[in-house]
Amino acid sequence: MTFRPYILLQVVAVLLVMFPAYAQKTNLRMKVSDASGPLAGAVVIVKGTSLAATADSEGTAVLAGVAEDAEIEVSMMGYDAVTIRPQGRSIVEVVLQEEAQMLDEVVFIGYGTQKKKDLTGSVVRADIETFKQTTNATIMESLHGTVAGLNVGQVNSAGANPDISVRGQITLGGNTSPLIILDGIIYSGRISDINPADIESVDVLKDASSKAIYGAQAANGVLILTTRSGSRETAPRVSYSGTFGISEPTVNTRLLGRNEWLQRLRDVEYEKAYTAESGYLEENPAWDYTMAQLFSPTLEGIANGTDFDWWEACTQTGHVFKHNVSVSGGSRTASYFLSGSHSDITGITMNDSYKRNTLRANLDINVTSWLKTGANLSLAFLDYSGESPAISSIKEMNPVVSPRDADGNLVRNPTGQATLNPFIYSESDDMEKKHQINTVLYAVLDCPWIQGLSYRLNYNYRLNAAYDANFNSDKANFLGRGEKSYKNNYYWLLDNIVSYNRTFNSHNVSVTLVYGASSNSHDETGAVGTGYANGILGYNRLQLAENTQEITSSAYSESSLYQVGRLSYNYAGRYFLTATLRRDGFSGFAQNHKFGIFPSVGLGWMVSEEKFMKGLKSLDELKLRLSYGKTGNLTGRYSSLAQVSVSNPYVFGDGASTSVGYNVTSLASTDLSWETTDEINAGLDFSLWRGRLSGNIDCYLSETHDLLWDMAVPSVTGFSEIKTNLGRIRNSGIEIMLTAKPVVSGNFEWSVQTAFSANKNRIETLLGEDLDGDGREDDLIASGLFIGQPIGAIYNYQIDGMWQLGDDIPAGWYPGTYKIHDFGNTGTYEISKEDDRVILGHKEPAYRLGITNTFRYRNVSFSFMINTIQGGRDGYMASNSAPYYTTAGNAQNANVFTFVDVWSPRNPDAVFPQSWLSPQVAGTFYQQRNFVRLQDVTLSYRLGRRAAKAIGAQSLSASLSGKNLLTFTKWVGWDPEMNLGADAVSKPVMRSWSVGIDVTF
Repeated sequence: MTFRPYILLQVVAVLLVMFPAYAQKTNLRMKVSDASGPLAGAVVIVKGTSLAATADSEGTAVLAGVAEDAEIEVSMMGYDAVTIRPQGRSIVEVVLQEEAQMLDEVVFIGYGTQKKKDLTGSVVRADIETFKQTTNATIMESLHGTVAGLNVGQVNSAGANPDISVRGQITLGGNTSPLIILDGIIYSGRISDINPADIESVDVLKDASSKAIYGAQAANGVLILTTRSGSRETAPRVSYSGTFGISEPTVNTRLLGRNEWLQRLRDVEYEKAYTAESGYLEENPAWDYTMAQLFSPTLEGIANGTDFDWWEACTQTGHVFKHNVSVSGGSRTASYFLSGSHSDITGITMNDSYKRNTLRANLDINVTSWLKTGANLSLAFLDYSGESPAISSIKEMNPVVSPRDADGNLVRNPTGQATLNPFIYSESDDMEKKHQINTVLYAVLDCPWIQGLSYRLNYNYRLNAAYDANFNSDKANFLGRGEKSYKNNYYWLLDNIVSYNRTFNSHNVSVTLVYGASSNSHDETGAVGTGYANGILGYNRLQLAENTQEITSSAYSESSLYQVGRLSYNYAGRYFLTATLRRDGFSGFAQNHKFGIFPSVGLGWMVSEEKFMKGLKSLDELKLRLSYGKTGNLTGRYSSLAQVSVSNPYVFGDGASTSVGYNVTSLASTDLSWETTDEINAGLDFSLWRGRLSGNIDCYLSETHDLLWDMAVPSVTGFSEIKTNLGRIRNSGIEIMLTAKPVVSGNFEWSVQTAFSANKNRIETLLGEDLDGDGREDDLIASGLFIGQPIGAIYNYQIDGMWQLGDDIPAGWYPGTYKIHDFGNTGTYEISKEDDRVILGHKEPAYRLGITNTFRYRNVSFSFMINTIQGGRDGYMASNSAPYYTTAGNAQNANVFTFVDVWSPRNPDAVFPQSWLSPQVAGTFYQQRNFVRLQDVTLSYRLGRRAAKAIGAQSLSASLSGKNLLTFTKWVGWDPEMNLGADAVSKPVMRSWSVGIDVTF
């Protein structure tokens, strides 16, 4: 055997390399504790390896084979993580500190901030991070179902604003939308026009104690949105996030195809198209389609085999493109946040599009040690241009006719009926653009001579400008119609805020005083023309109209004045008091009721800080809250005044000049005053097992009185109604929010967030009259309002199925029409609105529940959210009907979607009747809108720090998301949550998938 020295040298070299590494490894014993003692359950991880251990009941964790230079991370929920190196030690002691966020998280409460643990009212900070990379166009869509008591609806068109409410309905005729506060200033614009990526936090003020700070406009809750800011002494950080998604309807449906429609045609004509001897189940050979009530274009289409899909022609795959770029940072005396975004969203119907471009600059500068100034500036450029085909007309088009003739020109009336070709609208030259300028300037002066005293001046100016133009040569009875309008809205606000904050031993006192004013004005001018021989110049030459030329203009202004005082006190972090008084003035109320007073008081007790609770090691926090407050609701700007309109010009006699008349259109309401709501809220906040289970429970009861209402007046007055105050409504409910972490082990964590709310309302009194002398107050039946019932009570006929062939059908009803329940019991079937209408249920749901599960393993995160709304025994109901036709001929020429289930002898168990029949009483089908929806799903991966740094980034993550992927419901139609039924006159709710990326340099 030949000796090869180089082989020996290689072996020695390998051993020399391996030996030090082997020699430097050791067994490591970690002892983990906090200020109170050992921490059982703390997780110890050796970074970059699979080594991990969990501390036992003594706070001890043992790791074998740990290198001296290894990085070891010690973490536990509710504590700040610590990273250490063993450096030759075999025993390492680590003391974890409780997270500052857990102890001192600050929320915005109106004209200031407060530590979460000091709150006495029901204030919730929403989670806006979990599903931020979905196709949501607005920040509120990300909160759908995640905050108990905050109800956010679905949207079904590009750039639409979701419906938002807090704690149900507490008014009849007043405003029902919550107040939006953006960077401390009342925001009256569309929330969908705010770039969601600019939002740092969303705080929800739900009870009267917390929202009374905004008095006049806060009865329906307050949402405080705060935009991002830079950090002092931080190098510039450049961030980019992008999302691309596609969407389609959540319901897999379509219009009937040719063969299905021909079968439906036979079912409509069943008495002739089928034989009576067979029970109208066998086709009548003597009948053909020419005997139906069809127009010639439809008959021609049947003969030549036409099969056109109108729904497919008017729809498309929706898409979402979102791009956000931001730069943030700061020096010792200044910070900045700059951002720009572009969003391009299309719905599923042709020309349903929304483009949003935004710019933002948030600056904060310390001029001196006692003076700070800043500005929050934003621009939004919005484009809604494009007119979609009329969905209501699409379903009127049967599949044997086409929208265009052989030469490619649009057919005006494809079926031969009066219904216009729906694609005429999509041919419009339509321009709809808006831009918004929002400027917030502020200065904060900390008084050098009085510790804790400061003065802040806020000034806000906002301009909303809109430009709309439309031209279509086939509108106005095919003569051509053009229009153009300009609208401007101007808003300014000035707040003077004095604050005083001091701590004296165990006593902490905070006082806030506000004096402010705001003004809102609007003007618009428009022009319309019809009759164009040549429309080549469209809406840019409206004066070429030959038939009519109209010019309209309008303007309004309104103003508010307010004063606020708030006192917050806490003793030793155990006992808390918050008292608020606000005085509001609004020009819309009667002269003697311009101002309203809105007080509130809240108490809190941190029970867990008491000495007698210190022995409960499993209890982290237990706090009780009790509050009372009064809030108001605004009326229309001219509701208390008699309004006058201009009548049509008139010429009195030959050669006389044209005169214009004026007529009074509404009565003055000289005593119109504030609608006010009194509310009591009791709450409990808790945390157990070092944050493994935490949450809050709130119960509330409110009464709204002096309800704003349009009351009917005798017709002899020359008017039909007058705005007034009347009645009282009671509203109550419970809200539960829970956060649990069932599994926290090594690299794996599973967390669950639950938001549950139940709300009900009841009308206590209305007019206070008993005109029928039955000893109880009269209901307002014509308005659908009933004493002792919910606002959304449904009062109608009860349906007991449908009349069938072979039934003993009374006169005035037909097979395939609803069988109305006769409550009269007179022996004969007689239906009357006085005797046979009953309370069938109500529109309000019994409860709402949202559950979000998040699983994290190392750098991978998977979250999904299930949302459900349920009506219980007789709640969350709505009317649902098939398309209505005045005659059988109209029904025959039209089409329906596949989910429309209409009665016929072949389909006796159908949901809907033959709507073209005219029974004595038709009846209305009501259905519960209950649903369970897999609303949001997100899978994300975050690149490790070392890997990110290798490509020059601080962080990099990618995500795959889905929205509204599955919906389980018995509702018939587009969507139960949006109350879109089988009549299908609106656009469906979207199901979407998206991919996203988020990178910071």
